[in-house]
Amino acid sequence: MLTDFIARDLESSINPPEILKKHLEATGGKIYTRFPPEPNGYIHIGHAFAMRFNFLLASENGGETYLRFDDTNPERESMEYIDSIKENVNWLGYKPFKVTHASEYFDDLYKFAIQLIKQGDAYVCHQTKEEMSDYRSRGLESPWRNRTVEENLREFEAMRLGKYDEGKAMLRLKFDMKHPNTTMRDPVAYRIKYVPHPHIGSKWCIYPMYDYTHCINDSLENITYSCCTLEFEIRRELYYETLKRLNLYRPHVWEFSRLNVSNNVVSKRKLQALIFGKHVNGWDDPRLLTIFGLRRRG
Repeated sequence: MLTDFIARDLESSINPPEILKKHLEATGGKIYTRFPPEPNGYIHIGHAFAMRFNFLLASENGGETYLRFDDTNPERESMEYIDSIKENVNWLGYKPFKVTHASEYFDDLYKFAIQLIKQGDAYVCHQTKEEMSDYRSRGLESPWRNRTVEENLREFEAMRLGKYDEGKAMLRLKFDMKHPNTTMRDPVAYRIKYVPHPHIGSKWCIYPMYDYTHCINDSLENITYSCCTLEFEIRRELYYETLKRLNLYRPHVWEFSRLNVSNNVVSKRKLQALIFGKHVNGWDDPRLLTIFGLRRRG
């Protein structure tokens, strides 16, 4: 039975005993999952598949599921998409335990970034996107990798205060530039964007990256199982290492196969190209496998 597997899984936890104890005290041993869509478009049948996986994993084992918006990229996100996702989750019959936003944790994420800098686990880098990509592919260290803690704190504050143009400075995690898994080669944690956020306004001009944000959000919400599709399997090590450096609770990561439908487009990026290129009549075009499109199709 799945319940027996979950019990064994908890017993063999990757967390230190004291961290697992705090997690179990906070949850009462209850299982929590989350459905974390990015609000940069309308959800499709693949999202419905992931939604069912997360909601049923929790509900069939007496647990709960968060609806958490992964809203770390304000350039592409809007309240229109947030409202449409809420409507479709409700229409499909799922009742989230709570509705949260990654952006609601920005203060916590910033404090954790400061902690990482003070530990010597993060630094401000000024490489261009092209330079960083080249250095990472060759396993070479950034010229700014070995700045002092004081210097990094000062530079990160300058980023927060808007003293750099977009692309001129970023906060990177100081992991392992020789690691065979390239996602571990000093990934970017924060970048500069002078764009107001659709949910929290113009408080920030630095925004956390998905890989940095996602694992911390899961930990703060005491998620038991962080379920994602197989293309994220390569990022699992980065997920755990970030939480380990911060001494935070580590959810169990489960990857599952993504849904593909023959002779149909099931990719938000490709759906956006069709819609924004005016090749179809919008997100609810019945030829598309968006939830709204399928609802129109009948």
